[in-house]
Amino acid sequence: MLDSLITLARDCSDAKRQQFADQVSRHFADRAHLNRPDEVEAFNSLLDGVFDTLDTSAKKTIAERLADLDETSPELAQKIAREPTEISRPVLERSPVLRNAQLLKLAEDADQEQLLALSKREYLSANLTRKLIARGGKKVKQSVASNLGADISPEELDRLIKELPQQMGDKIRHLRRSTEDLVQEMFRDPDEVMTGEELEKKESRIPVRQWLTGIRQGHVTLNKAIYQIAFEKNLYDIVSLLAVVTGLGRQYVANFMVRYDSTCIAVLCRSSGVADGEYALICKARCAHLKFPASTGNKWVTNYHVLDPKDAQRMLALFKAKMAVREQEAGAA
Repeated sequence: MLDSLITLARDCSDAKRQQFADQVSRHFADRAHLNRPDEVEAFNSLLDGVFDTLDTSAKKTIAERLADLDETSPELAQKIAREPTEISRPVLERSPVLRNAQLLKLAEDADQEQLLALSKREYLSANLTRKLIARGGKKVKQSVASNLGADISPEELDRLIKELPQQMGDKIRHLRRSTEDLVQEMFRDPDEVMTGEELEKKESRIPVRQWLTGIRQGHVTLNKAIYQIAFEKNLYDIVSLLAVVTGLGRQYVANFMVRYDSTCIAVLCRSSGVADGEYALICKARCAHLKFPASTGNKWVTNYHVLDPKDAQRMLALFKAKMAVREQEAGAA
């Protein structure tokens, strides 16, 4: 059936083929998180089958729509990544399905514009960082140095910073140091952190599974769910929501929620788009659980006001990437 559709799409006129690809990619992007595995496979196969026959404009549209999807197949992502930079840039910069081995292979043959796109990924492994530095020109090296998610040795960083204006180099050093300190704070052993009592499961007016279904289907926003659950002071269910939305294990989020500081939970909330008002309700519930005065919650909210969403998203992405590396190393040991 799929082969017949692909053949039909290839054999039709250019205009019809572009229209077919546009409709398939749009539907795929809009519903990727709702599709069954067999439907995801079908969408990938259809787009992979006709991609080479499309014009540049259509390829650019597909690349942009699929760049952030976990459901895009690695094969299709690699095909797009090998296109000229005007098409491949969003996939090279952002695609979560391109693994380190694939990125290294792409970097072997990439031109300077493609290397520059790779250098802007949220996380660069140590070997990919070295490859980009070895093959990249001035722009690529500057981008790697500025990328706080690049796993780079102090010696390599010193060499790169020497090639930059002093003010820029000093800023990069400061930002890298503060970001690395925060990521290490997120990794701290729970036994070494002051925490309150563990959260207990509570009855809720609306089950958390129902909230999650509504969020996935676009019937309700995360902030609406947070508002209602935080109003009920049900931190247990808020942890469940944030664990799903951020893609972290529940144990991490639960630990962050009962810690005596607010840094880590603020990063999770800001990166997920939790608004200031809803975060204030979470702080109020946390203060009640931790037996803190309301003034402590007010300080947490004040700090949240100045936390940039992009910074929070970058820190969360870096934490998740380093966590994945640790888990791989633990599995190989």
